[in-house]
Amino acid sequence: MAHLLEMSGISKHFPGVKALSDVSIFLDRGEVLGIVGENGAGKSTLMKIVAGVYTADTGELRLDGKAFTPRQPRDSLDAGIIVIHQELSLVPDRSVAENIFLGNLPHDRLGGVRRAALNRDAKELLARVGLTISPQTRVRQLGIAQQQLVEIARALSREARVIVMDEPTATLTTAEQRILFATIRTLREAGVGLVFISHHLEEVFEICDRVVVLRDGAAVDMRPTGEWTEASLIQAMVNRPIDALFPARHATIGDVLLEVEGLSSAGRFEDVSFQLRAGEVLGLGGLIGAGRTEVLKAIYGALPISRGHIRVQSREVSIRTPRDAIAAGVALVPEDRKGEGLVMPFPVRTNIAMSTLTRVSWLRAVLAQGRIDRLADEAVRELRIRTPSIRQRVQLLSGGNQQKVVLGRALTTKPRVFLLDEPTRGIDVGAKVEVYRLINALAEQGAAILVVSSDMIELLGLCDRILVMRTGRVAGAVPRDEFSQERVMHFAALG
Repeated sequence: MAHLLEMSGISKHFPGVKALSDVSIFLDRGEVLGIVGENGAGKSTLMKIVAGVYTADTGELRLDGKAFTPRQPRDSLDAGIIVIHQELSLVPDRSVAENIFLGNLPHDRLGGVRRAALNRDAKELLARVGLTISPQTRVRQLGIAQQQLVEIARALSREARVIVMDEPTATLTTAEQRILFATIRTLREAGVGLVFISHHLEEVFEICDRVVVLRDGAAVDMRPTGEWTEASLIQAMVNRPIDALFPARHATIGDVLLEVEGLSSAGRFEDVSFQLRAGEVLGLGGLIGAGRTEVLKAIYGALPISRGHIRVQSREVSIRTPRDAIAAGVALVPEDRKGEGLVMPFPVRTNIAMSTLTRVSWLRAVLAQGRIDRLADEAVRELRIRTPSIRQRVQLLSGGNQQKVVLGRALTTKPRVFLLDEPTRGIDVGAKVEVYRLINALAEQGAAILVVSSDMIELLGLCDRILVMRTGRVAGAVPRDEFSQERVMHFAALG
């Protein structure tokens, strides 16, 4: 029988970038195909060609053995190909139900929307992905993880033959991941072909039947999952061996650089207290919605503080705005890089220099373009940002390289305290190692680092201590010599 979906000799170029080069892979019915590779390897570009967002320069797509040339996303949708992109595509001011059935709303004879049927059907789909929210809830009221599950419910609303999931678990909790994997297995048993793109290799090994590796725009290897090991898969992705994911720690713990005492933000979190020392990496764990991100934003002046004290290097500071935080030597790398970390239409150079405009201007009035270029070139070199030029618009970079630009901008402010919110979200395994090494290097230079991460292995491998939050409060603290997933989850789930 013909393959369900076949891609043969696919190539795609963008200005200054060779995104795909002669890629040939296939997907069969009732199969989960894993696609892995570093950021910029071409994974998302390939799937956007399948989705009709891009048109290949050369090559051919075949669906059920017949030539298939989508010119627009609607062509792929009509053919039963559903792509859940890494960047969510929901309409924030419409209801969950309307988003699930967008373009396919149930109508009565007069052309009006049948609201009762809409909400009933949406509720059934939400239950399939483990969401108990009202179908009438506005999407903008949901967290990122809930929005991701709504995207999956929307895919289920169509009789899909092929479903592509691009980093579907990036913002999901462990419980939500289990629901997603159960849904994937059900779809596989029904004969649906699924493409699963992920940087989390343990997920790839758990759910995929075959795995293809993309590197520098080319498909370099494709095998049944059982023929891969984690080491061989990583080496194929980055073309170099990685001895250990987490580098050895050599930082010396010093004086207290950041002290938070009784910090509260009304309706968000209460009575948070901790000390963070020079050379220390302190993890902030807990389930999504526990208040971790809100604590970082409050320390940075991006959320109001109702009471409590913040001291930097033993001096109490009043931080009401991010400008105050930067002046106090505090930098934030936010979780939502597109919404809060970058100005997407601006070039790399401008985004990197944004927090230090006074340093790259004459008399605080006229920007010195040469200084901006030198600052940007240094960040690109140190962080290995893959971009054809520092004048490239950030929106044209891969997600991982966008994240590195945000890290680069934080470094330009020369902070003593770093607040890192999901710093490796959407970054491939090779880039993760680079970020871990950067964090270690900063700690060895005497910086104090507070890390929020939903990746338990990351917290255990990276941190000296872990504070665990639950329902807006610190539920417990785990020193390194007592680290275990069970202990952290006990605090997160039970307090």
